[in-house]
Amino acid sequence: MYDEPTIGAYNQNGFAVIPGLFSAEEMEEIARQLEAHLRLDVASAPRGDVIFEANAERSLRCLFRIHERSAYFDQLMRDCRLMQLVRQLFNGADVIADGTMLIDKAPTTTYEFPWHQDNAYQFWNPPDAVAVTLALDDSTSESGAVVCLAGSHRESILPHQPSGVFGASRGLVSDPSTEEYPPVTLSLKPGDVSLHHVNTIHRTGPNHTSRHRRNLGFAYHSSGSVCDNAAADQYKRDLEKFLQTQQAPK
Repeated sequence: MYDEPTIGAYNQNGFAVIPGLFSAEEMEEIARQLEAHLRLDVASAPRGDVIFEANAERSLRCLFRIHERSAYFDQLMRDCRLMQLVRQLFNGADVIADGTMLIDKAPTTTYEFPWHQDNAYQFWNPPDAVAVTLALDDSTSESGAVVCLAGSHRESILPHQPSGVFGASRGLVSDPSTEEYPPVTLSLKPGDVSLHHVNTIHRTGPNHTSRHRRNLGFAYHSSGSVCDNAAADQYKRDLEKFLQTQQAPK
């Protein structure tokens, strides 16, 4: 069981951080498995599941739906510690694991993921769903860590529009109030885990450092939540249209 302050912080703010959930030895194995998986998966991943930077190294920016092509990462997504944690967030309801992705902010990249709410493209009702982030590298304000607006998970879904940023499909139409909802940077060390509610407004900034900032992301929802399939299907069509009309970083 996770301590009451962690669950209380999540309920109050819409996010929380758990330091050192995964050991250094576990992180070494995760890194080894990820390196092996990327050698096989990147070249064959479906359109839209892999996005590269436009730099000379063609660094990987995003790799989505990893769990569908890797038994190891499917099992990692279902790690008993993560499932127990999310079950507590859902007050004991059954947990359904939805997916695994890799986000890599390459050194000195200038793009930003704009303010957004995950439920603007996940469509869970009620919004009993959470994003869990496992840090593979140091994640700081200088390297483009996730910034959440405290208390914003109590908002309904605000108007969004296409962001134009590959890897972040939608952003808020209007800037949120950082006076009403103070911004908090979720600084992480390798092995630390953060979690945020699907309605929590959040963003990431540029990576001003000379190091990569990689996170594994896991998505979960409660068995009591239902997806608006019509809205989800329309979103997928809109996203495919965007991918067809834009040139992704190569």
